[in-house]
Amino acid sequence: MDWITSKGLIEYQEALNRMESKVSKIINNERNETIWLLEHSDVYTAGTSANIKDLIDPKRFPVITTNRGGQFTYHGPGQRIVYLMIKLERFSFDVRKYVYFLEELVIRTLDDFNINTHRWEQAIGVWTQNDSTSDPEYRLNRYKIASIGIRIRRGVAFHGIAINITPNIKNFDGITPCGLKDVRMTSVARQGMEISLSDFDESLKFNFDKLIKVAAT
Repeated sequence: MDWITSKGLIEYQEALNRMESKVSKIINNERNETIWLLEHSDVYTAGTSANIKDLIDPKRFPVITTNRGGQFTYHGPGQRIVYLMIKLERFSFDVRKYVYFLEELVIRTLDDFNINTHRWEQAIGVWTQNDSTSDPEYRLNRYKIASIGIRIRRGVAFHGIAINITPNIKNFDGITPCGLKDVRMTSVARQGMEISLSDFDESLKFNFDKLIKVAAT
């Protein structure tokens, strides 16, 4: 398994092109499975299930149609993107098992920093019921802290996870995130925590190594 960490902001289309190239080589057994950690420049992306009605402010940021599953989401500075290019045979070719693995990876990693998160049976992703904002209108029962969108090609899963560390949450206002009108977004910062990307990455790698061994059994 190769790990890559990119410094600076990576344009979404550039990252997509590079990921497609890596996936093709993994399919052909020309390179190892790869996990790529990065941040994107501001962008809205539309997954294969996106509804144009959920694009509220199309002029705010570039809008790119992509081949991952899911609907509209925002990517930008302060958000840790984790692109996993991994063979689905590790998960007995069970997509649900793989998505569960990705959710568990985020849950355990955030737990290392005393952030309590959970799954929600109605939607994929990682959620919390807490938010430290002082905005009285921002008091709902459920907040999304990490989004998951994947695609499978010839037994290789790619795309992956976006975890909100310190992004500007107001940038999500230009879309209906994941098509969910009664859910708001939160972040590690809005949980009242300070985590560097390097510390988050270290914990993520540790938990990945533990969980991937369990997935293989």
